Amino acid sequence: MTRPVQNFRGLNALLVMPEDRNTQSLKVTLGKLGITPHHFDPQGEALDLKSSMAAADVAFIDTDMLDAQFVPVIAGAALPVVAVIGIESPSRLQRAFDIEPSAVLMKPVRSNGVYTSLYFAFNERQRRQQLHEKLSTIQERQGARRIVVKAILHLMQNFGFNDEEAYRHLRKESMSKRMPVEELAAQILTSSDKKSRA
Repeated sequence: MTRPVQNFRGLNALLVMPEDRNTQSLKVTLGKLGITPHHFDPQGEALDLKSSMAAADVAFIDTDMLDAQFVPVIAGAALPVVAVIGIESPSRLQRAFDIEPSAVLMKPVRSNGVYTSLYFAFNERQRRQQLHEKLSTIQERQGARRIVVKAILHLMQNFGFNDEEAYRHLRKESMSKRMPVEELAAQILTSSDKKSRA
């Protein structure tokens, strides 16, 4: 894992919260941490929220006041999201869960807990991103593995290799050409298709 984010100076925070004591307390604490808070009315338009989120580095979402139209806009956002929760009813917690927060901040908002929620929000978001990238790589390699198997079968059918010999031949050729096995396998299958069409 990369180094954890610990300094939040110079960042912009979007506060999707009503103007109340919790919001005021959060604004003061964020200011002390060097973060510029920007308020967004939780009764606003979803399209406006989307553009506001694009300009922010982190979002604090009051899930007690959140309109259902905002859930798809917030879920899967490219920035860390902190769910601000006051009422712990199952339906409110489900709404908070649905926005896929990377941290939680309980109400009433006080100065303690804000830095912790920021720390977890940024670093959990970073971890999720890394896991997503690893999963994508694994899925790509899994898809490429089918191509390698087809190339091995092609070598077995056309050159009389057994499966181990065909794979060894594929690896040896890929090393000599300094290319991934999957790429060479794709080339073999492509050239085989061209020959069979001619």
